[in-house]
Amino acid sequence: MKKSVILFSMMVLCVFINSCKEDNNNASSLLVKEDLVIDSSIIETPKDAIPINLEKSTIKWRGTMLFSFGEHYGTLNFKSGYLLKSNDKLSGGSFVVDMNTIVNTDGDYSPDLVDHLKNEDFFDVAKHPEALLEFTEIEFVDKNRYKIDANLTIKGIKKAIILFNVDFIDNTNELLNEKASIMSVKFKIDRTDWNINYASKGISAAKDYAISDAIELEVEVYLN
Repeated sequence: MKKSVILFSMMVLCVFINSCKEDNNNASSLLVKEDLVIDSSIIETPKDAIPINLEKSTIKWRGTMLFSFGEHYGTLNFKSGYLLKSNDKLSGGSFVVDMNTIVNTDGDYSPDLVDHLKNEDFFDVAKHPEALLEFTEIEFVDKNRYKIDANLTIKGIKKAIILFNVDFIDNTNELLNEKASIMSVKFKIDRTDWNINYASKGISAAKDYAISDAIELEVEVYLN
């Protein structure tokens, strides 16, 4: 009798574990299938939005090898973007990045490198030509310094990030100097959070060819 009870209990436990595994698999597949195709033409712009200067505003990127000194760096362009201000303080912002503008500026322009960055190994630009950064919460730290919570969407995957030490010029008079940007920030993202896994440390067969999971970004925003 005891053996029968034990056997029955084990069967129930197995069914429960398998059920949990199926639920976890389903949950994981839902996360993986998060596929937001950004259409900037339908993004609503608030009436009080302050458009950024698309020609002056810049995005610089840098990627490095994990266990060697190799690196590539370059630029990306904004497709659109705006800031929101309230009582001369930063209160919001949204930016669309044109992923088709990615180039390397670390030496001679390399079309092979650019093509690789644009294909499905990296940013899959044909399917996801735009990336989106949206501010969700803004904390004033001190003079001209903010901490910003934001959502970053790349390759159809939206992830929350935190931008520390965001410099923002509150005083409009300080912007009379054309060389002064209104907002600037440097930060890093873990590319694997957006399924950019090519030659990642967890996948690369040879560590000498592994590419760092961190992508460095430096952003400067100017107004018109």
